[in-house]
Amino acid sequence: MHAPPSDPAPPRWYWAVPYVVVTLFAVSMLALVWLLQQRESDVERGALARDLQWTEQAIRRVVLGTEEFLGQLARDMAAGTLEHDGFQQRANEHLAVNPALTNIAWVGRDQAVRWTAPFDALDWLAGDTLLGPQVQGFQHSALSSRLTYGAAYRNARGDAVLEVFVPVHRQGEFFGALVAAYSVERMISRLVPDWFTEKYRLAVLDTDGVALALSSALPDREHHLALELVLEPPRNGMRLQAMAFRPGGDVMHALPAVIIVGLSLLVLWSLWMLRGHMQRRVQVERERDRLFNLSLDLLCIVDLEGRFRRCNPAFERVLGHDPATLPGALMIDFVHAEDVASTLDNMRRLAGGEPVSFENRCRCADGSYKWLAWSVNPVRGEGLVYAVAHDVTGRKAAEDALRAESAFRKAMEDSVVTGLRAIDLSGRIIYVNSAFCRMVGFAESELVGTVAPFPYWPPEQLAICERNLAMTLSGQAPRSGFEMRIQRKNGERFDARFYLSPLIDLTGRQTGWMASITDITEPKRVRAALEAAHERFEAVLDGLDAAVFVADARTDEILFANLAFKRIHGFDAVGRTVRGVAVPQPERGDYRVDPRNLAPADLPRELFDGELQHPLSGRWYHVREQATRWVDGRVVRMGIATDITDRKQTAEVARQQEERLQRTSRLITMGEMASTLAHELNQPLSAIANYCAGSVTRLQAGNAKQEDILAAMQKASFQAERAGKIIRRVREFVKKSEPRRAAVSIVDILEDAIGFADIDARRTGIRIVTAVEPGLPAVYADRIMIEQVLLNLVRNGIDAMADALPERRVLTVRVRGCGPGQVEVAVIDQGHGISEEGRSRLFTPFYTTKAEGMGMGLNICRSIIEFHDGRLIVDDNPEGGTIFSFILPTEIASERVARSA
Repeated sequence: MHAPPSDPAPPRWYWAVPYVVVTLFAVSMLALVWLLQQRESDVERGALARDLQWTEQAIRRVVLGTEEFLGQLARDMAAGTLEHDGFQQRANEHLAVNPALTNIAWVGRDQAVRWTAPFDALDWLAGDTLLGPQVQGFQHSALSSRLTYGAAYRNARGDAVLEVFVPVHRQGEFFGALVAAYSVERMISRLVPDWFTEKYRLAVLDTDGVALALSSALPDREHHLALELVLEPPRNGMRLQAMAFRPGGDVMHALPAVIIVGLSLLVLWSLWMLRGHMQRRVQVERERDRLFNLSLDLLCIVDLEGRFRRCNPAFERVLGHDPATLPGALMIDFVHAEDVASTLDNMRRLAGGEPVSFENRCRCADGSYKWLAWSVNPVRGEGLVYAVAHDVTGRKAAEDALRAESAFRKAMEDSVVTGLRAIDLSGRIIYVNSAFCRMVGFAESELVGTVAPFPYWPPEQLAICERNLAMTLSGQAPRSGFEMRIQRKNGERFDARFYLSPLIDLTGRQTGWMASITDITEPKRVRAALEAAHERFEAVLDGLDAAVFVADARTDEILFANLAFKRIHGFDAVGRTVRGVAVPQPERGDYRVDPRNLAPADLPRELFDGELQHPLSGRWYHVREQATRWVDGRVVRMGIATDITDRKQTAEVARQQEERLQRTSRLITMGEMASTLAHELNQPLSAIANYCAGSVTRLQAGNAKQEDILAAMQKASFQAERAGKIIRRVREFVKKSEPRRAAVSIVDILEDAIGFADIDARRTGIRIVTAVEPGLPAVYADRIMIEQVLLNLVRNGIDAMADALPERRVLTVRVRGCGPGQVEVAVIDQGHGISEEGRSRLFTPFYTTKAEGMGMGLNICRSIIEFHDGRLIVDDNPEGGTIFSFILPTEIASERVARSA
């Protein structure tokens, strides 16, 4: 049998046909794309030319209209028929219908702006002079005697401006120019329709080709279709440039050709590569991937730079990372920061061709870390390393837990301050901690293994110590422990308390006794000191005249009372309630806070400080209560009541005496003024007699006119009212009455006081000057008392300047506001002043510098001012003399104080 003939080998052109076909297809597609793009460019260029010409004509119509408007204004200006108001009206009307215009101004021949519109213009202000490009355009129009456009420029705000100058000649002489300013940006945004700016980018270029304004921020690129057109007017080299938007840029323009060429090359390359290697590669990769993917450990291929090349699915099972996302990532990026240094050392050893094994922590997808044990082998010829990693997180966690537990127990034993000692059932010491060794001064080696008598037993206490040990071994030690005196290695004795508990092993069998020992030497000393201090405290409180008590804030039960309290309210007061023993105390509403609602964190807290009257005996007490913490931790009220009955009675007598002195002072003042008042009253009474006598004479003569008699009677009535007002003021001043505080005008008080003092002032040749701040609020005061204070201070100032030079006899009374809710009144004289010794005794009763004075005036004045919640101050006058000033609260301030109280 003959073997069948083999198939003939295909000719060489057979393998070349696919490549030729692909090449011809690519060339045909490239030619077709080029033809379509050329035709599209021609169509766009024609549309762009038509639209740009239409836009240029629209701008030209607006500019020519403005030229005609300016020419008409120039003719009216030259004829002298245009005034400022007419200019403003016509200019503003034209600006309203021409949004591209920003200003219209009239500039004189001195290049100064005379008129400008609109009123809120920022660049052309009346009075400004022309600068830079404005001067050039103005001079060119003046020389050429015709309408001129200046060069476009940018103003201080960066806006492009174009100005047109129209010269005005009057009687053959240059009189000035009308100027209209265009905003180049507005010419594009207001004169060009929206459909044009949506299709094209429009730009205004100057003579150098620099863009003055753009309709959009499209960058200049060669592939954009652009046309330029000269802008006439202004005929100064400005051009309009329109650029058609071509979305996508260079990439989109060349994208079809790139795609065609790229796909063609990709097809050719694919045909070449797939021809010989497809089947062999698939077979090899199938066998390798089966072993790589089924491994339970982490398998990966890494290059010498530490980047993953390939990872098996175990990475997702152990670390949670998708193997498909790991290639290209640095291995070191997944390593814990504390293990980076050791990992880098091992990778350097790999680069040298040395196999390594190490452990490190790698980050999981959820942010946690796991311990991995790596075994890595390099293949230097390929520049790759092959690594196997095993998860050892569980083993590491167990090791760390064991080390942490051991370290914790050791640290706990070393840090505890209580001594621990363990003995077995025979009484031998089997364990002591470091705190017990420090307590007795013996080392652990000196104590462990010893039997009774122990080294820390004092010789004089051996019997007691042996009895306590026997009681411990028999299990009869009290649960509260027992005290025992022991000694340190240096022989020093101290008191300790032992607490015993059975020592049980893991099987539940007792193997000995565990004792905790606490040094109680200092607590015993402190307790003894506290007891002695308590006794001293009670002795001090019992020696006080003031009644002291402590009561529970919630139940009102008296917990403590000193001897003075018990003498007043009974020796059985402790245990009763405060209200039950009739202790003088405020009502609940008088407390600053309710003590029943206070918590320990709010303490200490003052509750009340005031004067109260005993409901039964009628005696007065100064009571002060404070919330504080009691020895058991609860909130209590501690009160101190001091008997002030005698002091209150003394104060009442002093107050009555002071009132009598005040009235006496007013009477003395009235007596001193009696002679002067007679002179003051003589004037209005004489005027009344003269008016009445004149009226009688006219009536007797028979030639009296009714209006003359009526005028004389009205004047006589006014003088009578004046005399009555003087008498009424004197009566109110000396009248005895209780203080009545009310809202009064300080200006009215000042006028009345000066009305009294002005009599003495004129007699001694002294001029009284008032300086009152306007708009002062009313003060809350007793009108008569404040008038008395002010009159006393003014008269003192008059007396102080009796011997002064005539030009210095000026007394100033100043009234002004002084801070929120206060008014200051100052009496300023230019007299002889007050010495330092006199100032220190100035307010002392019965001290005076006058031969006829009583020495009570300033003391009474200070009492009155303090009664009104103010203060009286004396200072030196820098110009010579003295300044007496006092401060009074306003009505609003007094109301606020009353509400807060």
